[in-house]
Amino acid sequence: MENINNRFFVSPESSLLSAFILFCLFLFTKNNNVFVRKFWPFWCFGIAASVIYVLTQSFSINGSANFSGKLNVLITTIAIVGFAYVFTSLGVYLSNLLDSLKIKQWHVKYWHIVSILLIFWIVQIFPLFPGMVSWDGYRQFLEFFHTHIASLNFTYYPTNHHPWAATLVLGMIFSFGKYLGGTNFGLFSIVIVQLVASSLIYAKIIQFVGEKWGKLPSIVALVFYASPFVAFWQVNIEKTPLFLAFTSWFVFCFVKILLSDGKEEASNFLIINLIISAILMSMFRNDGAYVVILSLFVLFILKIIQNKTFSYKYLAILCTFLLVDVGWNKVALPMMNVVPGSTGETITMPMRQLSKVVINDPDSLSEKDLKIVNRITPVKELSSHFNVNNADDLKSLYPVDSFLRSPYEIKQIQDGQLKKEATPRIKNETNQYLKIWFIQFFKHPKEYINVFLTGNSQFLNPILDSDSGSRGIMYGNDYMKNNTFLQPEWYHQVHYWFSDNSRKNISWPNVIFKLPIIRTILQPGFVLWLILFSFSYFIYKRSYLVVICIPVGLLAFVALLSPVNGYERYMLPAMLVAPLLLTVLVNVSLKKIE
Repeated sequence: MENINNRFFVSPESSLLSAFILFCLFLFTKNNNVFVRKFWPFWCFGIAASVIYVLTQSFSINGSANFSGKLNVLITTIAIVGFAYVFTSLGVYLSNLLDSLKIKQWHVKYWHIVSILLIFWIVQIFPLFPGMVSWDGYRQFLEFFHTHIASLNFTYYPTNHHPWAATLVLGMIFSFGKYLGGTNFGLFSIVIVQLVASSLIYAKIIQFVGEKWGKLPSIVALVFYASPFVAFWQVNIEKTPLFLAFTSWFVFCFVKILLSDGKEEASNFLIINLIISAILMSMFRNDGAYVVILSLFVLFILKIIQNKTFSYKYLAILCTFLLVDVGWNKVALPMMNVVPGSTGETITMPMRQLSKVVINDPDSLSEKDLKIVNRITPVKELSSHFNVNNADDLKSLYPVDSFLRSPYEIKQIQDGQLKKEATPRIKNETNQYLKIWFIQFFKHPKEYINVFLTGNSQFLNPILDSDSGSRGIMYGNDYMKNNTFLQPEWYHQVHYWFSDNSRKNISWPNVIFKLPIIRTILQPGFVLWLILFSFSYFIYKRSYLVVICIPVGLLAFVALLSPVNGYERYMLPAMLVAPLLLTVLVNVSLKKIE
């Protein structure tokens, strides 16, 4: 009975959003019938959204799918059917709204946008100058300088845990700035590069939105990119700010080629931009290459269909990227003795799913299988390390550690308990582990689904939100004072240029982030639902522009394989290119007023 009572508990944010949506749909459905065959794509969207919404809410409240007990099953079924109708109606309503929009081109000077972005960003982030180095950023510096930690008798070595290309770029910029004006100017040099690169790229997107949609959408895009949600990343020193900019650049080029409609050939300048942005994007995050390869392959196929002839140009683009990517990862990195990142970083979801089975039902595995599992994740330590929402502790059990998040893990590397690089035996045992994981799915499908939906609930459901305040943004890094194993030789030379008083209210954006509508839009799950709706709308319109869902969708999908549930940073790439996705949506039914 307690579980049933819990199901009717609703937060104030959910109540407000639900009331708003239901009111709008009531007005719409009075004179519209959604039970029409042509609306089947929106029914697919509605059903998918309903299942995701109901089950993630259910797991979040009761820790189960509520498919046991007649009353629970009845409530769950009614909820899924009811929300399917609500979300389908919402999809049809938004479709009609998009069809009624008219595009009035608005041209604005590019350098004016760049200047506005820089001014708004600097006004917000100047108290954190010369720059705020994050945990990951310090780790990159330690590897770049091969820093020796005397207290541990340990010297950091280059790894690809954080992409080595990004580490090289940040390290070289810092070294040049340090040579010119000392440690703090070295850090500030990185911030300058991030500010300039990001403003140049985001300004292009804002200008593009104006040209393809209109004045008001362009202003809204400007407000979005000038907001603290984007601004505070520019003063954060690590790989992420430039990765976000390069990803936005790549998707921007992809969209420009798409909207050419095959009637005009993409310029050589645009093709060069696409290739460079693709390379930079893949070199600043390890999973970026997969997004690029699939996106370029789909673009290649699309051009063959549109032009009705083999597209050597787009094949050359794909091959050029593959050549650079393989050359860097398979030739350059080994020549520089860069240690590959741990496989444990990429299989945190399978590890959580299989670990849950081992903890709850070890008898379902054979003795041989348990021995293999034990070699990858010591069985006796699973219960103490398992957390469905955060796999950082669990992945530390993997026999290869490139994370090195504590002196204890460094000591384990030194003692040989953990390896810094996978041996052939560990690679073979990992493959066997993944085979067991795959086989166990057919024995415990509910457990696997439970872990996936619970561990990704905040990525899948825009209502569930445990980080409505900071949105993953840091306003300081005082936590580094006690982590001496992560301090470079020049750590104590770093100091803020402005007074402590200027940072007294530095967390003011948290108030804005908690406002009802803004809170929902900036929640990681919102962009995933936007992608799902966009896909259904493109299918409804039978538009080839559906391929934009490949790069944007993959950027969102990557977050579902991440170790921390709802961590904003993993969904940021998809969120920052959302204005481009919306612009493509509007251009499906092109009604232009010159």
